[in-house]
Amino acid sequence: MKVVIIDDEVAMHLILKRMLGKINNVEIIGSFKDTVPAFSFLLKNKVDVAFIDISMPWENGIDFARRLRESDLQIKLIFVTSHKDYALPAFDVYAYDYIVKPLSQERLGRTLERIFTEERAAEKEKIEITSSATSTSLIEPLTKRELEVLRLICKGMSNKDIAVTYKLSEGTIKNHVLNIFSKLQVKNRVQATVVAKGLGMLG
Repeated sequence: MKVVIIDDEVAMHLILKRMLGKINNVEIIGSFKDTVPAFSFLLKNKVDVAFIDISMPWENGIDFARRLRESDLQIKLIFVTSHKDYALPAFDVYAYDYIVKPLSQERLGRTLERIFTEERAAEKEKIEITSSATSTSLIEPLTKRELEVLRLICKGMSNKDIAVTYKLSEGTIKNHVLNIFSKLQVKNRVQATVVAKGLGMLG
């Protein structure tokens, strides 16, 4: 698991590094006291989890998280803060967890173990879907446009991006996506990508 720390307090960096160092399979690949270099780093590097403070100079953690979501970065955000009153705004930007300081090793461990458990379950599901995809055929073939949309989904593009690409409405693209999910017998974009690869549909 690749993580970054974004906090303007040097002491918090030291505390998190010490605690994370005691947890297996966690690698700290970035440490920032300002959101500007952090944002640039996250755009260019694969990061699984970002630990973010709320109160920071120039930009608070909530606004920073909102920018990340607007950029479609799929990173688990864990707020570690002394402020108790930002929990609701934090979950509005799809925070994975909200931890009020002082941070304890046990509390941090529970959060990361939950992530590891979910990842293991997702990997198991991916294997099962791949196995199913290679042994079954589609209940109905995809249209040319659906196949084009599927290939862009597999590249990580959002409905909005795909709509712009084909000069169509987001509603039209959403209908295509729903049809694709139905024909592939999947529930989300990750499963659709796995099945598409398993069936050799990405050309």
